[in-house]
Amino acid sequence: MKATSRPAYFSLLLLTSLVLVCGSSILLGDYCSADTQIKIKAVTGIGYAVDWIEVRYVDRGGASQSIKINENLSLGQQRTISVPQGARDIRIEAKPLLSFGSTRIFHNLALAGEEAHCFELTGTVNSPHYHRIRCNWNPAGRLSVYDDQLRQNVGLKRVKVSVKRHGITLGSAFADDNGAFRIATQVEGKVNYEISFEDREGLKVIRVANPNAQDVNFEERDTELNYTFTRSGDQKQWYWATVYNAAQFYKDYAQRDQLPFKDNAKISVMYENLRSYAPVTGVQDAVIYRYGGNSQEVFQNVMHELSHLTHAEIDRNKYSAFAVARISNQKSTAYGETWACGPEIIYVNRRYNAGSNELNAYQGERLAPYVYAKQGEDRYLYIHPVVFDLMDNYNQRVERNSTELPVDRVSGYTLRQIALALRGAGNMEEWKRNLAQVNNPTNVYLDEYFNQFNERTTTRTGSNTIIKLKPVAGVGYSVDWVRVSYTDAGSENRTINRETDIPLGQQATITVPEGGTNITIEAKPRASLSGTRIFNQLRLNSSTTHCIHLKGTVNHPSYTIVNCSSF
Repeated sequence: MKATSRPAYFSLLLLTSLVLVCGSSILLGDYCSADTQIKIKAVTGIGYAVDWIEVRYVDRGGASQSIKINENLSLGQQRTISVPQGARDIRIEAKPLLSFGSTRIFHNLALAGEEAHCFELTGTVNSPHYHRIRCNWNPAGRLSVYDDQLRQNVGLKRVKVSVKRHGITLGSAFADDNGAFRIATQVEGKVNYEISFEDREGLKVIRVANPNAQDVNFEERDTELNYTFTRSGDQKQWYWATVYNAAQFYKDYAQRDQLPFKDNAKISVMYENLRSYAPVTGVQDAVIYRYGGNSQEVFQNVMHELSHLTHAEIDRNKYSAFAVARISNQKSTAYGETWACGPEIIYVNRRYNAGSNELNAYQGERLAPYVYAKQGEDRYLYIHPVVFDLMDNYNQRVERNSTELPVDRVSGYTLRQIALALRGAGNMEEWKRNLAQVNNPTNVYLDEYFNQFNERTTTRTGSNTIIKLKPVAGVGYSVDWVRVSYTDAGSENRTINRETDIPLGQQATITVPEGGTNITIEAKPRASLSGTRIFNQLRLNSSTTHCIHLKGTVNHPSYTIVNCSSF
């Protein structure tokens, strides 16, 4: 067998290397030359068909060549012409069909070799024009929304981006967690970007009950779309983007905490600043009324309402019953709002106070405003500290040395355990019962903790001052409100307002915490004259139980202090 000479061997090696390099699209002179691609398209509005197209060039060997296409190019059609590798002195010409004899489109336009050239034809039969357009490019970019509390742009998570031309969708993609996207479909020329506030699973931001996601369209371009939604640009679009991104953060946080969630939730945005709610109908799963709020306020509102969606995913029937009863402000529904207050603030802390203790909230909230809240007041149904107190290891009454604060000897529950305890629960008592089934050594203190928020079951001690009121037979009124004023152990003046009616035969109990002094009580009959009072600032002894019968008529009320054994 004849041996290969060294020069021939190295020539073969060089040729092989060049072939491999060219295959990687790295051009090295004439060794890696490519065809010259010419694409011509007659677009909407053109006033002629193309009679012929001719491309003239000098080939690699120095000979003059010509490619001529005599087929008509009509509206909407496209022709692609390939000029062989190594060609130079490339020129293109074309003539409109039925035009004057000397009419030309390109006027002998010179083209660079081994590149792609794309043209759109416009104009009329005797005044034709062409426009160069960008060839074979992938639409891409990055989308964000400005957070006016963090003072930075935040990537628009997983949002849908489409590109269109003349209303026809050419391709679409979903952004990543940082708002970056790239559409796989290659396009030529300018396109319209469309942002739809929906993700791959079908979560959408909608308007009222419209099944389609809110969208934003941009003027046509042949460049990347790098855009930030700001309030100063378009407040409604910023609002949509802010609500959408908040929902994506809830998805991420719920997954991290292993909370059930409806991945294809429909979140309706409204332009008033009213009370949001979560009907969970499938048409509208959450309705957000926070237009005009800042980024954190919108975020917080979304966290609360989507926490209700988690509740609904855990037990749809019990959630539906809660949602109906919630409309009439029934105290039994406090468990539903109380649950939602937990993830709401935990996730706000996680997003806006990164690195801080997520459970550090409501630790200074006094107990009395929750116990005696008037129907319709925030604290009547929203018992903010509960979820935090179930999770943290912080007994605020002890740590802050104040009998005004709740006793909290419960700790160690996870957000998932608290959420799953909603299954089968129709009120606070049943929620507490389910929590007691969780393997947690502090569950023996659940009764003590939950009972203190209800005036009928709040824990009594020998050092508290207990006041019991009851309208008895013959009384001619119900009690409109009761106000107890006192000085607490820290020398702060405090007031307990009870503004729920006390009808005939019913009993109300008010507890003044241990250490309270200078205690006075006042009350007013319902529908009485404005200056009518029952007690006329009656002073009561501290650390004692007082039992009082209410008597008289609406404008002439009276009372009798009785022995509590006969109360």
